[in-house]
Formats: sequence, C-alpha cells, structure tokens
Amino acid sequence: MEEVVDTSDMDIYPVWPVNVDSDNDPTIDDFDACAPPSGTSLGVIIEDVSDEDDKKWHTSKYPDEQGAGAPISAAPKRTLFHRIRDDQILRGAEIWGPFADKDEWEMAKWLIKNVGHKATDEFLKLNMITTKARPSFHNKEQFLKTIDGLPAGVPWKLETLTLRGDLQDSKGKARTEELELWYRDPVECIRELLENPIFCDSMKYAPERIVLDRHREVEVINEMWTASWWWELQQILPPGATICPIILSSDKTQLSQFRGDKSAWPVYLTIGNIAKGTRREASSHATVLIGYLPVGKFDCYLDSAKQFARYWVFHHCMNVVLTSVKEAGKTGIMMTCSDEHERWIWPIVAAYVADYPEQCLVACCKENRCPLCQVGRNERGDNNPCLPRDAGQTLDMIQQHLSGISDTNFTKDWENSGIRGVPNPFWHDLPFSNIFEAFTPDLLHQLHKGVFKDHLIKWCTNLVGEDEIDERFKAMSGHPGLRHFKTGLSSISQWTGAEYKAMEQVFLAIMAEAKVDKRMVIAVRSTLDFIYFASLHSHTSHMLASLSHALDELHRVKDVFIKTGE
Repeated sequence: MEEVVDTSDMDIYPVWPVNVDSDNDPTIDDFDACAPPSGTSLGVIIEDVSDEDDKKWHTSKYPDEQGAGAPISAAPKRTLFHRIRDDQILRGAEIWGPFADKDEWEMAKWLIKNVGHKATDEFLKLNMITTKARPSFHNKEQFLKTIDGLPAGVPWKLETLTLRGDLQDSKGKARTEELELWYRDPVECIRELLENPIFCDSMKYAPERIVLDRHREVEVINEMWTASWWWELQQILPPGATICPIILSSDKTQLSQFRGDKSAWPVYLTIGNIAKGTRREASSHATVLIGYLPVGKFDCYLDSAKQFARYWVFHHCMNVVLTSVKEAGKTGIMMTCSDEHERWIWPIVAAYVADYPEQCLVACCKENRCPLCQVGRNERGDNNPCLPRDAGQTLDMIQQHLSGISDTNFTKDWENSGIRGVPNPFWHDLPFSNIFEAFTPDLLHQLHKGVFKDHLIKWCTNLVGEDEIDERFKAMSGHPGLRHFKTGLSSISQWTGAEYKAMEQVFLAIMAEAKVDKRMVIAVRSTLDFIYFASLHSHTSHMLASLSHALDELHRVKDVFIKTGE
C-alpha cells in the first residue's frame, strides 16, 4: 500500500542551527535534515512557495496481507489507564484521588519530589497548613499512606548476588562480597508504554518506506520504522506480528548512591514505536528506568582478576534483567496498545545507547578495538573496508578460549580479535538481535571531542601555531548566533559539548587563508561536513552518500598533517 502526500507548490526543507550558546536556543542536535520533523505529530512541515515543481512525499506501507502491526481483532480493549479510571468511577472517587483535589495533589507532588521525610512531617504540622490548607493527611505517616494508595507502576525486584573471590580470609575461607541488583520486568514496562494513551498519536506499529523525490530515488530515514532493519525483520516473523523495537541505554557516569556505601548505575528502556521527538522529551516519560546495576569493590579478588569480575557481573546482571524479553521475543506476547486494540507484540532489542567504553563492555572487546567491526587496533585510522563482528563467531571463540583448547592459529586469531573471554554475554540468546549492529554513535566522545577537539584542532594548531589560532579566534567579528571566543582557545579551561559545537560553526572560517598547505582546509571542511551530516536526526540516501564522500575526502588529504608537520 502506498500513501502519497501531494505537496505541489510547497517547499520541504531542512532547518539549520542558529545559536549554541544558550540552553534555550536550538542546536544541530535539535533539527532534522528534512521533513517530517520529530515530535508527537507525524505530519510534514510545509510552506507555500510559488513557481516550484510538483513534489510528492511517497510513503509505502508494509503489505497488508502480512498483517504487520494489525490488531488481533476489531473489538476494542481497555488499557491499564482506562481500567484505573473505570475503577475510580466505580468507587466514586474523584479524578485526583486519593487526594481531595488538584491543589492537594500539587502539594503532595512537591513534597515527594523536594522534601525529606523529617521535613515533610514538620511542614504538615505547621499552623498555616493545619488551619488553612487543611490537607487530608496531617503527618508523615498519613502522607506516605496516601502516596501508597496511588496506582502503582511495574514493581521493583531485588536479586542478591554473592561473589566468591580467589582471596582467603584469616580462617582460610574464600572472601565474599554481596551485591544487590534492583530491576523491573522490562516486558511489563513495555506494556505500560504501549498502553499509555499519551503516546497514541505518536505511535507506529508497522514499517514504512518513504521516498522524497518524484523518481523515488531519494529514500528518507527519519524514524525507526522507516529504516530497513524493521522492514527486513518483519519479513522473517510470522504474519500478524507487531515488532516492538527495544532501545536500551546505560550510563556508568551517572552513578546512584544506595544505602551505606553501595552504588549502582542505571539502565533505561524505551521503544522505537514511539516517535523520536516524543522519546527525547524528558517530560513525556517515554524512557523508563528498568534497573540499577551494582558497582562492587571486588576486594575478594586478586588485582589481576578484578576487572574480569566486573565484566562478568555486568553481563550476569543484564542477563537477569532481560530474561522476560528473551522469552517474549521467541513467540511474541499479546498486549493492548494505546489505541485500545490488542496486538501480537514481539519485543526485540534493536539499539543500545552507551558511550564508547560501555560499548566495548557490552561487545566483550578491548577498549583499543572497534565494538562494531574486526578492524585491527593499528588500522582504525585507515579507510579500508573490514568485516563486521559476528555474534556467532564471537561466541564460538569465547567458548573455545574458556575451554582451554587452542592451537597456534587460534591463539593468533584470539589476540587479533580483541575479544574478552566473558562467559554467556547477555546478548548471546537475544532473539532476532545482533548486538554489533545495535550500537548508536557516541557523537560527543567520538566526533565532537574525539575527532574534532582531540585530533583536528590539535593537528591544525601544530601546523599553524597556538598563538596564530588564538589571534584568528579573537579577530572573528561578532555575529548573532555565533559565539565569539574573545580570548582565543588556549585560555579555555573547561571544555564541554557546547564549546565543541560553537567552535565547529566557525572553525572552517578560522582556518581559511592560513599560510599552510591548502589541503588542510579541505581536511577541515571534510571533517566538519562529516560531523554535521552524522549529527542530523533525519537522513536521506543522498545525505548518507555525502557523509561517505566527506570521509573519503578527509582520508584523501589527511597526509597533509603528517608531511607538513614533519
């Protein structure tokens, strides 16, 4: 089936950043390359333009006979949120129940978010509160009991993990350490997201293909359901299956302190059925917390064994957290969606968002290797094609390594692969998932900080000189939307993503007419082109070709930094 949006005499165009200095101003990360933009509305942004050629936005639906994303029956089903409201009506409760009214609900929300238990008790006993506000709860105990009366979300589970190390205590027994894994059932979290009526207008259940031009040569990739992954996977699953792409993310830099000296790092989940603009809004709550991975001290292990123990604990805990996903991904599971229709949902891990060190941790590879492909550690700066990592091959090599059975050839292959011998990585039995294709780019560390700040700026500074670079930044005239580095770069002590992006906007102009080999300017332009193309949230097949061309151009002239810098 094909849906055609006729945009005759209309212009569909990209929007570019105007300011990176203010937190309230848009940046390159906030815009797409072409319509339709992200957000709860799935329509296109259009503007009347005269004397333009006819343009059509062609959307190809997945064949109806396959029943992709189709409801199991036409009969509507009540969602969890509707059932909660029905229960309130049957009990004669107000919509703000168990609170008396909206004002009491707002006060309770403020207290639970900002005030501790002791201060809450003191606040509720203030004369002004007891005589004028007169809430239905008069002390901390009553307040917490009222909070407990609210409809509960997916409950938390606790699993205690006891580690037995290779060190012994004074009695000759193996030292131990107990770790706590707190997690929620991810399948039930998915059910809660799919049932939420708030997401009804921004939800998709089947793959689509979008082309931008009249000749259908320019493909648009702007949402997960417009990518080839979903379409190709849909062909493998039985008719009537609805794919629910799971997007996992973890961030070890955001540690949470538990009781005592225990700490953990969070794991989050969202789904690709929800439009990316909605997912990115913190206020939409489209991304949910599903677990806290424990961070142990591992004092029961020898120093040489501590790091391996950390790898094992991470993968063991992720195995536990994702148990229900693995089961549901084999045969699917019935769920009611936000449009009040029941579907045959297949939850499948599609993406994993993490910074580069965590990508290596997930992929079971060393941090001087690529978590996606088999490129050698000394060949990562080359522009040669290389084989992607293969999950089956990786698991076979890990199993053979752990068995201790090897020969000279295997030992060489093992060293070249950069694989870490972690038994049973959490992704080893994820249905229909390839973890090596799931990693999303780490734009901040890999491009803005890595390629641009740590490499390009350093190379250009070596060629032109630090003083000259500073003078060029100082000489830049002020312009609305562009940051003026009045003291140059050498005086900057705190580098953040805002500084990197602000410099990227003017760096090509800074390096123009520098008294060095002109190929350096080509290298700067190509690098910035690549960064800007990679930062867009919507792509076309032409844009991806341009991104590839920018990379080829950089590699064509990159030797200027070697030859000129000698």
